Amino acid sequence: MHVPGRRTAFLLVGLFTATALPAVAGCNKSAAKSPSATAPAQTGEQGQPVARIDDTVITVGEVQDRINKQAPFVRARYSSPEKKKEFVDNLIRIEVMAKEAEKRGYDKDPEVIRVMKQQMISKFLQKDFESKLRVEDVPDADVEKYYKEHPEEFNRPEEVRVSEILVKDKAKADKVAREAAAANRADPKAFRDLVTKYSEDEDSKSRGGDLTSFERTTKLVPEPIVEAAFALKEVGDVSAPVKTDRGYAILKLTGKRPGFSRPLAEVKRTIQQRLFKDLRTKAMESFIDDLRKKYTITVDEGNLAKVAVETGMAHGAPPPGGPGPMTPPAGAPAAGNLPPPPGGPTPPGVRALPHPAAVQK
Repeated sequence: MHVPGRRTAFLLVGLFTATALPAVAGCNKSAAKSPSATAPAQTGEQGQPVARIDDTVITVGEVQDRINKQAPFVRARYSSPEKKKEFVDNLIRIEVMAKEAEKRGYDKDPEVIRVMKQQMISKFLQKDFESKLRVEDVPDADVEKYYKEHPEEFNRPEEVRVSEILVKDKAKADKVAREAAAANRADPKAFRDLVTKYSEDEDSKSRGGDLTSFERTTKLVPEPIVEAAFALKEVGDVSAPVKTDRGYAILKLTGKRPGFSRPLAEVKRTIQQRLFKDLRTKAMESFIDDLRKKYTITVDEGNLAKVAVETGMAHGAPPPGGPGPMTPPAGAPAAGNLPPPPGGPTPPGVRALPHPAAVQK
């Protein structure tokens, strides 16, 4: 089995998986040959050694920190001295494998170096970038503008849907209304059969009498029908004959959708979250542009043209749907990718972005 060696979160995840160790891989390795080089110096009782592997020390503070970062039901497993010792033994196993992998040169493996960079970027974004922007930093003016430009999202009038039987004679209309009221309310076919049998309006008759949905302010349906339709209370209710300029309509309520009106104060947070994605995208672009100015960057177009891209499945290529050679590990940011907006799942340590004005250079 090829296990690249490097004391990084990626190595720990891989080794824990390979050796079926407990779920303690989520923490970064802080104990090393020189602990102060990778983590704040631990003093007093916290800095006392629990185990040594050559010149690498695992301290009280490190063991305590790793255990306490687990979920409560996991932490409870390590209350006894025996389980604490088992936990430390697992850390030793990790360190032993890491040291051997380094000794064999796996720390110089290109894939290991690439993953190490991705983990480093993840930490960098988390500490120097992510913390500089909040959803609340979306300007109020942008929120108000979105609210005004998308009224249909926050305000919706009540709508009803009815079917009609239209006849010209009042006596016939009364007869049809009685039959419709006596028909099975829950059976749409019962009313459609009456439409087919009695309706004198060929247009709506071809649709089973359906007038589709409409609101109170519609101009597409005669006003008497609108008033009678909204007067019906429950789906399945049938109206008395309604006089129109084309005859008498018997209506059946087939659908009802309540309206709503949400004030800006109520939906402000929702709009901020929606706009946050655009805000942080712009902030990320600005942030990267500022970083690029610090370095001398050149691209050799001629050599770039020599890069051969295989369009078919090459020997040793990952199977369809599997990770490609440049796929970062879980939690590491891929170049050009941004994490999902608030409310959705977010890879650990990878979120963005501050508003450009909030980015501290």
